[in-house]
Amino acid sequence: MGQGSYVICEMDSVQKEYPSFQAQMAKLERDLLAKCALDWGSVSQPKAFGKLTPKAGEFGRTTILPGLFHDQNLADLATWRQLFIAAGNQVLLQGNGAGNTLPEDFKVGCMGFAFPNKEQNITEIKMQIGDRKYGRINLEEMRGYNKPAVIFEEGFTIEEEQSFELYGYVEGPIPVAHDGYIGIHQRIVPIGFCCYRIIDKVLGNCGATII
Repeated sequence: MGQGSYVICEMDSVQKEYPSFQAQMAKLERDLLAKCALDWGSVSQPKAFGKLTPKAGEFGRTTILPGLFHDQNLADLATWRQLFIAAGNQVLLQGNGAGNTLPEDFKVGCMGFAFPNKEQNITEIKMQIGDRKYGRINLEEMRGYNKPAVIFEEGFTIEEEQSFELYGYVEGPIPVAHDGYIGIHQRIVPIGFCCYRIIDKVLGNCGATII
């Protein structure tokens, strides 16, 4: 992530607010594709990139899938929408493997996070990838934006079988509806893409967990 810089901006005008966004996204993609080609192949015979429909012996690329992650309760994610029933500091997203790791045969490139919530109750975030920890970012500025996102100066990668945790502070009080329903819904959407080594792992049912 370079020097660790970031910008909070409107997702639909990110190119105006952060002119190098597309260039950094392209660099992140080039770097991760090159790493996948070598890691899943070899220096003498890199694995070929087959885009969205890889053939036998090729690797592919798609959006970052919720099925690669768990929510704050270690439950499988079918969408990025989560129910929060407690206020305070907690894990927002984590890898779905043992030790909160990303599944084998997947690598993720991420440029930031979008928070498309009509009411934004997450006020701060921080994250850890493997043994590297990143500092806290306060998000309350987002309350003045329509489609807010946090975009990093440079993208980061999550390697296969590498641990990932995104922590956050959920502001209370947690509402209780007239029918007794407790909780608030929030979406935390990673911005970027993932690469996969085996296409069969992304051919299952939409919304299914990936292992």
